[in-house]
Amino acid sequence: MSSPAKLTGFVLRTVDTGEADRVVTLLTRERGKVSAFARAARASRRRFGGSLEPFTLVAAEVRERPGAELLGLESVSPLRAFGGIRGDLARIACAGYAAELARELVRDEEPHDDLFELLVAYLAALDAGPARPPALRAYELGALRAAGFMPRLDACARCGGPLGAGARFDPGHGGALCEGCARFAAPGAVALAPESLAALVRLQDGGLEAAAAEPLAPPAGRETRDALTRFVEHVLGHRLKSRGFLDEIGGVLGD
Repeated sequence: MSSPAKLTGFVLRTVDTGEADRVVTLLTRERGKVSAFARAARASRRRFGGSLEPFTLVAAEVRERPGAELLGLESVSPLRAFGGIRGDLARIACAGYAAELARELVRDEEPHDDLFELLVAYLAALDAGPARPPALRAYELGALRAAGFMPRLDACARCGGPLGAGARFDPGHGGALCEGCARFAAPGAVALAPESLAALVRLQDGGLEAAAAEPLAPPAGRETRDALTRFVEHVLGHRLKSRGFLDEIGGVLGD
């Protein structure tokens, strides 16, 4: 039997199976997204304790299982629990959405250092302070970039010309369309005011650091939210389950 490998990763999802077992999905620094079978995880406090909570950073020992698709999860120990998130619904909703987006954007066993570090930074920001729409938009843009799906915002995604008043955001064309190309946009494409487009460009370029100084007041907040929500759904081909909870608490976020 192979020796256990040591991984550092985030718990993205857990699914209970059998009487006491659990299947755990981790985003790891070393191997990207992996799924592992944790035998008796709900019964063994010595091996797992309370470390298999979503969006917990853990040190994990995994072992290859001959003939099995899943790794075997031998043990985990917490490195950081981000406890400030867990008592606030808005922060829980944003963290859950961030974890699900990371899980759905990448394939198994493909390391994504940029996405791993972005998730660390975003959860740390939620741990330290309230959930803010600009930070969530910056996380979405950064996660899309890390996975190779960044929308074009610096020029028209169709003709390459400058953007201005009358721009629309069309996921099918890969980003924003200028006023002249807007007639080619799919029904339901989001109209982007110049202020909304400029905010997205700042967040795209500056990431979470830029989000700290970005007001993103309505209606720019709504337009940028709707544009990126539709783009994510276009890329993935489905709506994230966590999106519903996030929308429910949108008023708390000021979104």
